Amino acid sequence: MGRVTHQITGTIHGRVGNLVYKGKKAGESTVYPYNPEQKKPDSAKYKDNNDSFTTINKFSSAVNDSSLLKEIWRTYRNINGKSGYNKIHSYNYKHCLPDFVDKYARILPGGIYCDIVDFKHDDDFITVTFNPTEELLHHIKPPFVAIVMIYLNSPASKRKGPKVLDHNAYLTVETEFDKHKFVAGKPAKIKSRKYKNNFSVIDDYKRVRVWLSLVFDSKSGKRMWTYSISYLFKGAELDMEYDEMNLIKFNKRKKEAMKPKRAYNEIRFR
Repeated sequence: MGRVTHQITGTIHGRVGNLVYKGKKAGESTVYPYNPEQKKPDSAKYKDNNDSFTTINKFSSAVNDSSLLKEIWRTYRNINGKSGYNKIHSYNYKHCLPDFVDKYARILPGGIYCDIVDFKHDDDFITVTFNPTEELLHHIKPPFVAIVMIYLNSPASKRKGPKVLDHNAYLTVETEFDKHKFVAGKPAKIKSRKYKNNFSVIDDYKRVRVWLSLVFDSKSGKRMWTYSISYLFKGAELDMEYDEMNLIKFNKRKKEAMKPKRAYNEIRFR
């Protein structure tokens, strides 16, 4: 291993010939000899970590694609990360599993809470029903933007060719409204504009979750927003299978921990 400092061409990254350069923030690079026979670990834990990383990257990118959501995330200084994407990533990483995003993931970490109580769709429209709160009615002033993110997981059938379905996919709809008819305690509906045959893909997935956020400038002129816990449209049986599997693992670890342990004994020679 060696170090390269004061580089004329800037900080070098990657492989150059038989050398591999890893750049650092200070502007220097660490140099390693290239080993073509080096293999990645083939353990289940290594694969799970890689798959979880792929899952969180896809989720973070989907949320970060919304300029409104991205800017709101950047306002949370108590969340690790400098950019909106990095904050989304660090906040939700623990909720991203090797093959799906769990129910605790958020497209926004805070704001005025609004509970989603129903979701409906046909091929051309989606409708989200939620419960407005008195706090929301006190602050909201049209126009406002409704952001609906639909998470699609576990394709119901395999497709071949260009129409293959991703295991994790996101469908995001942002619609601006110039008025509202919300009443505290009475369910309100947000309906999308017409998108010809854009929502039929929802029927092709086994697990579907929905998030909703309303973004607006309040009566006092301050930018405000709502957040929701994900609404499970379908896929409860998949969540139950996962919870049961986790319970089995937990009971197994608990049983192992309760076994009598041998007395501590150790010898060292340096």
